[in-house]
Amino acid sequence: MPYKKTINIRIILSFAAIYIIWGTTYLAVLIGIKTIPPFIMGAMRYIIAGTAFLLYASFNKEKIFNNSVLKNILIGAVMQTGGQAILFWSEKHISSGFTAVLVATEPVWFILLDKPQWKNYFNNKLIVIGIAAGFIGIIVLFENLIGNTVHAQQSLQFIASLVTLLSAALWAGGSLYFKYHHTVGSLYLNLGWQLIGGVFACTLVSWLTHEWFDFTFSDIAVSSWLAVFYLAFAGSIVAFSCYNWLLTQKPAAVVGTYAYINPVIAVLAGSVLAHEQLYANQLAGMSIILIAAFLINKAGVE
Repeated sequence: MPYKKTINIRIILSFAAIYIIWGTTYLAVLIGIKTIPPFIMGAMRYIIAGTAFLLYASFNKEKIFNNSVLKNILIGAVMQTGGQAILFWSEKHISSGFTAVLVATEPVWFILLDKPQWKNYFNNKLIVIGIAAGFIGIIVLFENLIGNTVHAQQSLQFIASLVTLLSAALWAGGSLYFKYHHTVGSLYLNLGWQLIGGVFACTLVSWLTHEWFDFTFSDIAVSSWLAVFYLAFAGSIVAFSCYNWLLTQKPAAVVGTYAYINPVIAVLAGSVLAHEQLYANQLAGMSIILIAAFLINKAGVE
């Protein structure tokens, strides 16, 4: 499928959505898991967003049950649980900022897993330079945080870090599978079933990890409820729709630059809303990351 060269306002707004909204979801997750177990929160988030998508598709008189239902449910189980919900668990053991750093490896996973585009990627110097600059910016941005995490040497932090890296690979792999394999129905219908797949998988994991044993809905704080609705409507409906639409318009590695911008937004959100101190090295790192994202977007891959 050829990629469109013309940049229009819809593309700009879609990139803004996945950059800004997903960047603030790290703070929302941190608020939500204070009174909601991670995988239960994932199931709650996905059932709200998934039902909304399926209702919208039904309103447009689409056939809800088609040949792609099972495929979408399986993609959703991988992406929504393996690529997202396990991050909720990780944030119970490592900081939201460090989680964002590890998730920022996604552009590399996109390149490593996107075999049809290997020739274009590895022959494009701006793509390679941009990725390298992105990692340099991340190291500068979170220099103190990375050092503190490494020196802590706690087993759960180490496991949570590995789990977060795994989630980045699963998200990239699921995205590429969805990109290259035909599914029946509209984007909204496909996303609806993918989110329902996340509900099934998160519910199963929450049962296997005994999250339901000591949990009651009456224990949920108002702030956590607000976080769930923000994650469902802004994160899953608005940003996720924009993300999947962008995959049909731009190369996966270019769309994946949100992984460089999200840590910047996460730091700013933590600084402004959680009163975390912002250091000079963080400002420098954010600048480098923005330059890296610009280089990768400028290069493009046709």
